[in-house]
Amino acid sequence: MQNQKISLKEFKPILILLYLSVTGFLCIFSVQRYLHLPIELVSCLSFMAITFGVYTLNRFTDAEEDFTNDIGRMIFFQKKKSFLFLAILSLAGSFGYLIFVQKLNWMHLAILAIGIGYSYRVIPWFSKEKGLELYRIKDMTLIKNLAVSFLWGASVFVLPILYARATFNFLDIGLLALGLFISTLNNTLFDDILDEPGDKIAKIKTMPVTFGVVPSQLALITIDIIWIGLVSIFFFIGKINLVHYFFLTFLGLYPFLYIGMNLSGKVPKKIVDLISEMDLFLFTLGMFLLSFY
Repeated sequence: MQNQKISLKEFKPILILLYLSVTGFLCIFSVQRYLHLPIELVSCLSFMAITFGVYTLNRFTDAEEDFTNDIGRMIFFQKKKSFLFLAILSLAGSFGYLIFVQKLNWMHLAILAIGIGYSYRVIPWFSKEKGLELYRIKDMTLIKNLAVSFLWGASVFVLPILYARATFNFLDIGLLALGLFISTLNNTLFDDILDEPGDKIAKIKTMPVTFGVVPSQLALITIDIIWIGLVSIFFFIGKINLVHYFFLTFLGLYPFLYIGMNLSGKVPKKIVDLISEMDLFLFTLGMFLLSFY
């Protein structure tokens, strides 16, 4: 039994990558179901492969902050450099296939560009103190959170719509996409709160490092309250139905669960982290349920 526990703990980093990749597949699939479109497995599988490739590349550029935040993850990927090859192969294979079947579009290219810019120093930035330097998106306070949130919020809706080339109720779609954006923004900012000690040592300028943990938590709570208020206005003026209202409100309320757990100090960090990472799965589940209405 002890050996099994150690084995599972050792493989936690790859399980997280697989979770993100599979939820990427499910997000596209659930949106297709919601829009009552023919299921395009090419879209689902390519997004899954791109998600795996982008997130795996990031694991090999996070060594410094992982040394203090999650040394087990750092050691895992330092020992298994083959995953770097798998990431490149996954990206090359998915983009090659999309080109071959003539399904490649600007959203795929945006995902790749932002994914590379997130992990590697390719963005020129000028400051009076240091002059012209190359930055990663993840080094830019709040920009990295907005970039990740945009990719999830936009891509899982844009890709199926581009494939379908049809017209839809864009108010519902826009609110759902914005809801996923808000949910992902909560998740990424909350991860920064949990990783604040390591990020401070690694000099990664996240919001908690730059402005403090408490102001960052207040920012999350404020964002969620504004979101719930906005959704409520759309419901009361009759622009969205009750089912959409409940789901969109849930996306704004769910972060209060893991923020509250963290503030209480009574729940282990690994449990709080697990609850916060369930957001994508819950979004796909909600989209599946909405597809029946």
